Amino acid sequence: MESDFEDDRSHVDRRRDPLNAPAALVRSKYRALGGGCVSCSGDLVAVEALPGVQKVDALVSGVVLVTHDGTVTEAAVIEAARKAGLALSATGPARPVRA
Repeated sequence: MESDFEDDRSHVDRRRDPLNAPAALVRSKYRALGGGCVSCSGDLVAVEALPGVQKVDALVSGVVLVTHDGTVTEAAVIEAARKAGLALSATGPARPVRA
């Protein structure tokens, strides 16, 4: 028996298909504790190397911004920084990065 219905997905706009959409990025904010040197790149290399991290920005004010794919936990960032000699404290939940 032949069906009149064809399973043709060629009409689907791949850019709007949630299964093919790029992952949304989020940004987590941390503050350096105890006078750690956030501008010392060696202190942040371990954080930059975490899977899912896209970018790490160190601000003069002692704030560290970590842009990631949402899979990176606060604990992982804090531990990576601690192993590098920099004490960090999360200042709030991750927020979506605006395009």
